Amino acid sequence: MTIAFETGAAQDLNSVRGIGSYTQNLQKALTKYKQELGIDFVKKGFNSSSYDLVHYPYFDLFFHTLPLKSKTKRIVTIHDVIPLIFPDKFPAGIKGRVNLLLQKLALKNVDFVICDSQTSKGDVVKKLQVPPQKVKVVYLAAGEQFRKITNNVELQAVRQKYQLPDKFALYVGDVNWNKNLKGLLESVAISKVPLVMVGSALANKQLPQVKELDRLSQQLGIGDLVIKTGFVPQKDLAAIYNLSEVVVVPSFYEGFGLPVLEGMACGIPVICSQNSSLTEIGGSVAIFCDPARPADIAAKIKSTISLTATERSNLAAKCKAHSKKFSWEKTAQQTIDIYQEVLK
Repeated sequence: MTIAFETGAAQDLNSVRGIGSYTQNLQKALTKYKQELGIDFVKKGFNSSSYDLVHYPYFDLFFHTLPLKSKTKRIVTIHDVIPLIFPDKFPAGIKGRVNLLLQKLALKNVDFVICDSQTSKGDVVKKLQVPPQKVKVVYLAAGEQFRKITNNVELQAVRQKYQLPDKFALYVGDVNWNKNLKGLLESVAISKVPLVMVGSALANKQLPQVKELDRLSQQLGIGDLVIKTGFVPQKDLAAIYNLSEVVVVPSFYEGFGLPVLEGMACGIPVICSQNSSLTEIGGSVAIFCDPARPADIAAKIKSTISLTATERSNLAAKCKAHSKKFSWEKTAQQTIDIYQEVLK
């Protein structure tokens, strides 16, 4: 048995996004089974014909990345199909629509599809016409670096490095429409709570979305309340989570939502939208908000920051316990079970 795990998303521009994190963490977790199962971690352009099974951990809707046919058994991970759910917000163009058709044709010849959540599975079945029996759900997890940090010297060094305020709400992610950053900024104008925004795209002043956010911040008069760090190394990111008062994930839609578990693993309360996969991942521990109502997001931020020390300690314990239900070891084992099922 020989298995190829394609690692391109861990090295290209996707490396700083959720799919890069998925690829890196799953590769690391699968490494201990490398010899036992004959797993090779391969780069784009490898020769698939020399393997019994290939796992593509990323599927692009609008680029033809998956070969139409292959003699080798194939598994592909599809994290979400949000652009197909909100097509007016993610215009594909003529070339994109042609590539989507080719990708759909290629999907007909794969053996299994892995999705991050039940929400994504339902969307893949509906929007890409994949038979439900060919789709398996395997949840992701927070990386091992996301944990409670008690070294105050380390924490304060990170606070100083990024010029972080004493108390702040934290957003970690991209600038796509579904992230609802306009609503998040409007909630800051209401709550007056400083917001730290982490993400490489947020530092790209040439992006139309970033220009729009900067204009909105100026209009709302909250320029002094919003701190954008740009890209942050994982070790520093874990410290920033620990320094925050609350993590906010106000998305209109998510296929998973890693910041929910990353924040909880650090013992930090998480406010997230009551929709899509976020209700799956947040469970009974997340504080849910209405993403269409900035006033509701603001109210949840203010009430969470106002928790007593005892209330905060109790919630932190629940957050950490909930995050431990998800692990990359479990993700790897469930992925291996699918490999073995396909290779029977």
